[in-house]
Amino acid sequence: MLVGFIGNGAVVETAYLPAISRLSLPGLILYGFDPDPARRKSEITSCDSLHDLLALPLDMVLIATPSLAHLPVLEAVLKSAVPQIVVEKPVAATLEQLAVLDSLLADPAVASRVLALDHWMVRTDATRLIKDVSEIERIEGFLQEPSGFNDAGEPVALNFATGEADTRTLRHPDGVIVDIGTHVLAMIRETVHQLGGTDELSLGLVHARDRLGRPIKEGDVTTAEGDAALRGTLSGIPITLTLNKYAGPAGGQKGMKIYLHDGRIVNVGRRGADEVVEVLNANSSRQHIIDGPLYDRCLKEVVLGKERMFVSDPQGIPAMTRRRIQEVKALLALQQELRGKH
Repeated sequence: MLVGFIGNGAVVETAYLPAISRLSLPGLILYGFDPDPARRKSEITSCDSLHDLLALPLDMVLIATPSLAHLPVLEAVLKSAVPQIVVEKPVAATLEQLAVLDSLLADPAVASRVLALDHWMVRTDATRLIKDVSEIERIEGFLQEPSGFNDAGEPVALNFATGEADTRTLRHPDGVIVDIGTHVLAMIRETVHQLGGTDELSLGLVHARDRLGRPIKEGDVTTAEGDAALRGTLSGIPITLTLNKYAGPAGGQKGMKIYLHDGRIVNVGRRGADEVVEVLNANSSRQHIIDGPLYDRCLKEVVLGKERMFVSDPQGIPAMTRRRIQEVKALLALQQELRGKH
């Protein structure tokens, strides 16, 4: 299987390549293009241009560029013969880009080629403990990342894979609403979808603050949100999202709590590299542990394994991508509400 990476930045280096190494997928040959020579990787055969990469008989392309470049790169790839195209989250970075993407995907032949990916969409293990969506009273989703401090005592983000200080200066639109809100929404929505829920989604903003805890002001289209709280409904179920990229040394909570009408709580979280699913009630608790990093599961089950979605469920790809688009659209609308039209 010939796979082309477009963009060889942090997510490829710290997530994709380590997962591919651990999985040892047979027959996988990697090519790639990144305009920055410093990002060339020994595991990937580099091409000198995007044109050269797309001239190869690729089976799949993975678009892992900065989010604002996802759509223009996708448009270029769609002009090639590549049959399977995977776009990292968020599938597009502005409402205008999403409108263009909607028009492209109106063609069924195009929609069948494009999978919008969020690796948290495989976190649906709670469905083994819930029979039907009607059992759910409410859902709390959360991603509170651990953070460190710089020499001035200010909070700084940590690389999600290495734990080292992230030296990048994050700017809008890459604040927590879209950057990590997409993860939490994908996890909740795929769980509800598998339990028979509808795709109805509404979201409102409770608050958003910058890295130093200051409110984001209307008209500010530069400062990234460091933490935010969202509230809404999904398939008629009340949901809340708590997002924080600077939760301090005590951070690391990544998952959701599903409150059931019978009083039970289904808790989906991470413990180290493993997934932990617990069901709690007044008298007892039990848990199920799924070994291994989440990216390994996503790449094996959805993207690159022999039972990947393009093979096992090709008819489900357009609907999956529409759900990811709907989530990004709802989150971008909140950014417009927060900052003003831009």
